[in-house]
Amino acid sequence: MLSTREIGQDAKAEVTRDMLENMLSCFDKFSSHDGLLTVELRGNGLFVLNPKTGTYETVGVARMSPAMDHLR
Repeated sequence: MLSTREIGQDAKAEVTRDMLENMLSCFDKFSSHDGLLTVELRGNGLFVLNPKTGTYETVGVARMSPAMDHLR
């Protein structure tokens, strides 16, 4: 693993074990031909683009947004 001296921060995500396991389970299906899986951070969730359908698949939501409290 590489470390960096850069101080800036582009994005921050909370990742659960279930989310990592989900990324591993869908890696071969959603990764590019050169072995890269592009994960997008949107709000509290991580998403990957399904190249066959053109839709985004949910990798997981680390924490529900406070706006979703009414669903609990």
